[in-house]
Amino acid sequence: MSCLPFLVVMLDIIARLPPKNVAQCKLVCKEWLDFILDRKFVRAHCHYMRASADQKLLMVGWKTIEVHSLNYKSPGFIVPRGVARPFYAHPSRMFFLASLDGMLCVCLQNTCELIVWNPLTTKFKKLANSNSQGFYKVDRDALGFFVDSSDDYNILHIKRRRGTMTVYIYSMELNSWSTVRFLKHRPYHHYTYLWSPATLCGGGLYFVVTQCRGRSDGLSVIRFDVNSKSFSELCFPNVYDDEVSGSLVNINEELHMYVCIGKYDYRREIVLWRLKNKSWMKGHVL
Repeated sequence: MSCLPFLVVMLDIIARLPPKNVAQCKLVCKEWLDFILDRKFVRAHCHYMRASADQKLLMVGWKTIEVHSLNYKSPGFIVPRGVARPFYAHPSRMFFLASLDGMLCVCLQNTCELIVWNPLTTKFKKLANSNSQGFYKVDRDALGFFVDSSDDYNILHIKRRRGTMTVYIYSMELNSWSTVRFLKHRPYHHYTYLWSPATLCGGGLYFVVTQCRGRSDGLSVIRFDVNSKSFSELCFPNVYDDEVSGSLVNINEELHMYVCIGKYDYRREIVLWRLKNKSWMKGHVL
């Protein structure tokens, strides 16, 4: 081991270990602890974990938060592991808004504060400040988690208050908030529009924006470019019906959308669409 370069040990050996073992490696020495907390190691570890047959599922219950192991090669029951919270919040009062590279962005219901939390390292950061930034309304706002071209983790917070919209970006590198412009002359600041959770794919954060009851002519897709920090609007798949909804998903770094057509109490058609060159290609009917 003494002949192996430090980066080989950390990025090619330790990074392949399960999260529980990685957490134990933090106790070896301060050099190991500092490197395991570094974003370079975090990304390498997440890359290996995504390719592993042993996947982790975070289950939020009424009183507890647990990590369940899911192994498709050797299915069987594994005792879940409880997750300790380094901040005071009841699990039933926490909203999990986004995740990226093992980190979670959480809203605390009692205070509306935003928190970035890493359950593996137990590190967390409160994003709220005295300028009313970092406070989230679940029924009004939208949020996304991304990494920009400078390798900085960012939180995109679309904040709607009293008929106005302000878009904030929190930089974890700078530990500060900034504002960016939204699309001009668009009505999406109004409360009659509902924003979906963000889907990160190919350098962009994507949102489905729905008006009122979800008519096909009141649906659109908003894209936020994580490098240029700018917004654009995409059309919704070519569907015409009085009851339409769409859910975005990243499949092999290609943006797809499950479009549900029809009312809930009748037979519904579900169609998978794929975005290609800013146009939607119709795929499988489920």
